[in-house]
Amino acid sequence: MATLYVIEQGAEIGCDGERIVVRRQGQEIGSVPISRLDDILIIGNIGISTPALKRLFERGIEVTFLTVHGRYQGRLVGATTPHAALRRAQYRRADDPAWSLSQAQACVTGKLRNARVLLQRFARNRSNVSPDVSIAADDLSTYIARIERTTQLSSLLGVEGSATARYFGGLRALFEPDWQFHARSRRPPGDPVNVLLSLGYTLLLHKVTAAIAASGLDPYMGYLHQIEYGRASLALDMMEEFRPLLVDSLVLRCCGDGRVQAEDFRSGGEGERAIVFSPEGQRRFISAFEERMRTEATHPEGADSGPGKVSYMRCLELQARRLVRAIQGSTPYEPFIAR
Repeated sequence: MATLYVIEQGAEIGCDGERIVVRRQGQEIGSVPISRLDDILIIGNIGISTPALKRLFERGIEVTFLTVHGRYQGRLVGATTPHAALRRAQYRRADDPAWSLSQAQACVTGKLRNARVLLQRFARNRSNVSPDVSIAADDLSTYIARIERTTQLSSLLGVEGSATARYFGGLRALFEPDWQFHARSRRPPGDPVNVLLSLGYTLLLHKVTAAIAASGLDPYMGYLHQIEYGRASLALDMMEEFRPLLVDSLVLRCCGDGRVQAEDFRSGGEGERAIVFSPEGQRRFISAFEERMRTEATHPEGADSGPGKVSYMRCLELQARRLVRAIQGSTPYEPFIAR
């Protein structure tokens, strides 16, 4: 099962029997059996027919829309999963400040511990790495120790914000100077690395949202990220622990091994973003992201009897199940931590 990415501008998505077909100017440019699809992600100005949507909804296949620059616009889903009792428990947890804070602390802990692991790995495996990388990793340990001492969400967010800024200070030192990555910037991203980070986070959010929705939870009711209209707050919560492992590390590798090159980016013209990522570069990066999602990691619940190796996509699903159990009260939520 896989995600179908459609990025060919001006294309139309339709169906032909049990196949989803993509055409441009009347010519077929690709097709895939519906039975092989988990979901479809549409990037940019691409149409989809009503018969195709109906067929996808019948099979429980979601369709997500991004702008041509990779910004999330929305998603179309079929009937809501019949998990009213679970969602009621989820909403009640949100009304419990102590429980919500505890859950938010787990999210931040997972994020910072995995961020520290990433910095330590690259500092250990690369030669001539700036001392700033190891220093930033050590500083993250201090921030991690402060998490459990926070008593309000606002103070936790302060710790998370300061730690994230320190982390990106260390991450910056791992990129070659030619990439001109100086700090994390968004809306719009101001350099090629930030373009890749933003696109990667959007793709990851899409995967996490699907895993959470499949578990029966409401992706829009979070604990670290508070309610905001149109924002998948719970998906953003669970995504935090996977950002360093699945996106930041991928961007580092793609920029280092030539899968993405400076020539894949250009300065935007009037009406465009400051930095424009070429369609060819997008295809290579999306392919690398999917490859990363298929990479195996050891999860504490990956095997019937305990730890075992599973794909990162499966890790997302297992973490969503952990979240369900936490909300139902059987056990506290434990973030996924890389070893």
